[in-house]
Amino acid sequence: MAFRVVVADAVADNLSVEQATLAPLGVELELSPAADEDTLVEQVADADAVLVTYARVSARVIAAAERCKVIARYGIGYDNVDVEAASNAGIFVTNVPDYCLDEVADHALALLLGLARGVIAASALVREGAWPGGQGDIHRLRGRRLALIGVGAVGRRVAARAQAFGLVVTGFDPYLDPWDVAEVARASDIEAAVAEADFVSLHTPLTDLSRHMVGEEMISLMRRSPVIINTARGGLVDHDALLAALQDGRLSGAALDVTEPEPLPADHPLRRDPRVVLTPHMAFYSLEAGEELRRRAAEEVGRVLQGVAPEHAINRDAIGVAPG
Repeated sequence: MAFRVVVADAVADNLSVEQATLAPLGVELELSPAADEDTLVEQVADADAVLVTYARVSARVIAAAERCKVIARYGIGYDNVDVEAASNAGIFVTNVPDYCLDEVADHALALLLGLARGVIAASALVREGAWPGGQGDIHRLRGRRLALIGVGAVGRRVAARAQAFGLVVTGFDPYLDPWDVAEVARASDIEAAVAEADFVSLHTPLTDLSRHMVGEEMISLMRRSPVIINTARGGLVDHDALLAALQDGRLSGAALDVTEPEPLPADHPLRRDPRVVLTPHMAFYSLEAGEELRRRAAEEVGRVLQGVAPEHAINRDAIGVAPG
């Protein structure tokens, strides 16, 4: 018996990786012609599994997926899937929680170095015909202080890279207990982490508690006009507070791979501020990471279709038993 797997929205221009992973199981892959709710309701009606990137898999879509055993998310986050509805229907929701870790850490350091060494500003001047030489507030990296907000898998990788450049790294993570990163000094609270930091890098999920965590209150604790680096979630930063702090010198720069909204409006002041580096939510990206993501999401589908519990089920406890 062939299994039918619907791909709600693809992360590549073909399904070759998914096909190679699932074909031995007799899987027929079908890319949905669109990712709106009405189309998905129609497409998933007789699907055994769903692969999804950004499309919203709502309770209505899940209700229509009467044969579905697993919804596999291409990525780490899963807020576009109604996990509660899936759990109530006995459908596993999976993610790939540990892909692109090196890519995000590399990107965070690239942003830090780009601002710290004045690379982006200098390159722009040279392209305009100038040859300014060394100028501006460029400091030696060794001995400068980096505060990590969140010391999980990405934060630890950032710490290792930063320490190779001689940065002194402090971390704050109230959910890390026991503290098992001896090479990173543990801050007792946010103030202790950011007060003397030259760079503050965010590596925490976006929740109701963390939304706009970098706002007026946190910025007021910073004594050294640091650079803010965000490769996590755009909603962690209050952009109005960020702009105000840049304008009055309480921050010396910002490097943002993620913003709220995405993309920023064309006339947004952050786009024009020379102290701000913006990249288009690309920290996750490499050719290798993309292939790994597609393969591992498909492997989760394959496990469930064979009656094996997935490795990374968001709602394992809610379902309670392996499928099949």
